[in-house]
Amino acid sequence: MNRRRRVIFLVMIILLLPLSITFSRYVIESVKNYLMVANNFFFNSDKLVEGGITYGINNWGGGTYIDVQFQLNNHKNNILTSDTDIVYTVEADCDETKVICNLSAESGTIQVAEKTDDLLLRITPIVEFNDNDSISVTVTANSTSPYEKELSATFVVTVGRRGIDYEIRDSLGSPYLMFIVTNSLETYKARESFGNYAAGDPVLFADYMNLSDADKAKCASIVVTLSFNPNTVILDTTSDILNDATYTTTTYQGINYINQITFGMDKLMSKEIRFYKRNSDVNYSYTSGSVGNPVITFSAVS
Repeated sequence: MNRRRRVIFLVMIILLLPLSITFSRYVIESVKNYLMVANNFFFNSDKLVEGGITYGINNWGGGTYIDVQFQLNNHKNNILTSDTDIVYTVEADCDETKVICNLSAESGTIQVAEKTDDLLLRITPIVEFNDNDSISVTVTANSTSPYEKELSATFVVTVGRRGIDYEIRDSLGSPYLMFIVTNSLETYKARESFGNYAAGDPVLFADYMNLSDADKAKCASIVVTLSFNPNTVILDTTSDILNDATYTTTTYQGINYINQITFGMDKLMSKEIRFYKRNSDVNYSYTSGSVGNPVITFSAVS
């Protein structure tokens, strides 16, 4: 009987051991979280979270780099902030046979007075990507002092329209922003009928080069449309972009402003377009496909 009781006792220990380990981990995590809150330790982010999260980023052109902006901060809300500086490290994990991933900083310290650190992940392709191809990049941030905490996020970047990328380049305090569109396609299309071409027909580069200037103006590699609210940003009307563009206007405070512009672009070229900001205290920086909504809406037809 004693032997039978010992066997039953051993079986019960074996069965309860995993529960005991799980419970111990729960207790340890609970105590750690309690100590963090009790000592006003907050390590958070606008995109990275404890336990991880996945974001889908679409409409990347695949031909140039894409930037993903994120923040690390030391506050729980507008009232509760950490009492001490927070030391942290950041790393990015990606397929290095396809892209190069660079972080604006791999370590840092969030000062009590500063509360927020702005960081940037740049993903640069080193192979050719086609429409619907995707790449995953995981960013992990770890606080190392005064407590340890891990935040992470995975960004799945998918090519929506190969060869067409854009970027809004801006900074706090700047009176204007630059909208930069890059076309890495090597093809042309007739945008209206002329000669032996119907609208939409492809035009080989060798044939394009032999066209008259008037017929070249009827072709484009891509046609870009930008839409924006002049309550927020105002197109620089001294730009040469208006010479070969069509546009629509709207009225704001009794004055007509352009709110949409459409223009063609040649192959393998970039254009920079200036927009003045009504509020220079806002940073409108954005890269095609990034998380969030850009202040200028972009669309392109190839």
